[in-house]
Amino acid sequence: MSLLRPEDAVVEEAARWMALLQSEHASVQERQAFEAWCAEDIRHRQVIDQMSGGIRLLRSQALHGVPSERLLHSLKAASSRRRFVAGSLGVGALAALFLGRRQGWLGDTGELYTGTGERKHLTLEDGSLLTLNAQTRVMARFDAHQRVLELRDGELLVDVAKDPTRPFVVQTRHGQIRALGTRFLVQHDEASTRLAMLHSRVEVVTRDGARQIVEAGQSLRFDEQHTFGTGPLKGDEAGWTQGRLEVHDRALSEVIDSLRSYRRGILRLSPDVARLRLSGIYSLDDTDRTLQLLQNSLPIRVTYHSAYWVSIGSR
Repeated sequence: MSLLRPEDAVVEEAARWMALLQSEHASVQERQAFEAWCAEDIRHRQVIDQMSGGIRLLRSQALHGVPSERLLHSLKAASSRRRFVAGSLGVGALAALFLGRRQGWLGDTGELYTGTGERKHLTLEDGSLLTLNAQTRVMARFDAHQRVLELRDGELLVDVAKDPTRPFVVQTRHGQIRALGTRFLVQHDEASTRLAMLHSRVEVVTRDGARQIVEAGQSLRFDEQHTFGTGPLKGDEAGWTQGRLEVHDRALSEVIDSLRSYRRGILRLSPDVARLRLSGIYSLDDTDRTLQLLQNSLPIRVTYHSAYWVSIGSR
């Protein structure tokens, strides 16, 4: 997984703080950690002011009824981050996003989502079994002719109920995965979609029309134009459904990305150590324990500025 550019990383951190602080349940410690983060670098306060129209908007009563996780999904969306960094998403647009209708902008009918550190196991109306990883957002559209899940953020596992009259499709911004009866995982990020086939087979069609059949035991990554070839499963793909992060020769940056979905606040990784490789089995539900194990096994230092702001760098 590629690292965010420095300006992207600041916007990402600011988005997390904004979503966290608008909650009525933000603690004194969380607010103190936020003020310390703003004081660390003048860019932090500038980005917060530009994104929020000033701290006044963060304190708006209109936000208190909007779940912080929905704001986080909206603020972290790839399109929002790109537009902000490019200078085309300013105060007015973000204010409209925040203060828009709670049904529509932030809560479309059929939306399923999970928060930080949350997993959901669901049975869909057709009998299919769906598991959502933390910080995942899905739109479900089922009718007499189709069964469609639109994965907008995050990761899901689906065990599809057979229905020959209604194909089951998982869509992302990069294309779609079509199945009749099968079990597979889909992970979506800004750059690409990753598929892991656990049973049966599916057809992948990119947005530009490239096609690929993927069989059980194979994985595939694709973007809007290309599929990047199938490979074998590593055996760790479904560990998150049980709260485990199983790692086999993966970069530290990928591991930290997984932990961010399970930890409130900021988890910052220095580029100096991001490409270190590691293997092991770690807990997603006890991120402090996992960070300690990473520090014990790698030449890294984990620094707690507060419980909600942690930096990882070289020793």
